[in-house]
Amino acid sequence: MTPHQRLVEHLSEGAPDGEDRAHAAQCQACAVLLSEGGEDVLSPEVQAAWLNTAHVELARPVRPWWLLALGVGLGNALLAAVAIAVLEPSNWDVPRQGNALLVAALVCLTALAAGGSLLALAPRRRGLWVVLAVAAVAPLLALLTAGGRASGQPLVAGAHCAWTVLLLSVLPLAGGAWLLTRVAYSPARAFAVGLVSAAVALLVLEIHCDGTGPHVLMFHVIPWLAIGAGAVLLRRALPTLSYAP
Repeated sequence: MTPHQRLVEHLSEGAPDGEDRAHAAQCQACAVLLSEGGEDVLSPEVQAAWLNTAHVELARPVRPWWLLALGVGLGNALLAAVAIAVLEPSNWDVPRQGNALLVAALVCLTALAAGGSLLALAPRRRGLWVVLAVAAVAPLLALLTAGGRASGQPLVAGAHCAWTVLLLSVLPLAGGAWLLTRVAYSPARAFAVGLVSAAVALLVLEIHCDGTGPHVLMFHVIPWLAIGAGAVLLRRALPTLSYAP
């Protein structure tokens, strides 16, 4: 549904909202529709202008959603690779019995960071629930693989890790929020995209930081979940450019 169609539908129901008025502020033809009595006194010229605007919008080529999501996923993977190369992969060098769990955690987080956008934004909801399921397993694996070598100065180390999560999530979250404006608002979808965006940072920290269980919970997992919740609030504040399901 285009903004024109949405405005007309809401106008026929007598309930135009803020997004309709924001669109009308940029579209002269739709502004007339929202003017007092505009729907009853439309001149032929205004009707023609409105139809021409709608036809121009519908004629614009639309990129496939999966191509945009794939681009964001590749960007996330590139950012994670650069951050891993810059930071010392100290956690990987720690000898432990649970290296299989560490590999499982890395696989889950890599799948979220690189492919989560495709699943979270897929028209069918099945992919969304797959993302949320993997996102529920990944932090548990991260907690189980916490070795505890970096246990000194927990506040200093924690601040470093928390800032790493926040800073590495800025670009992925910006790309994810941009994609979310092209689908209808869904809190579950926005939360999933937020977790996918922050999975880049969690993946980097899983290789870089060998913290204790409480450290991983407080300074890795909780900031990750906070970014997921923040994505819901961010998406709610953004305009909707398309009302695809």
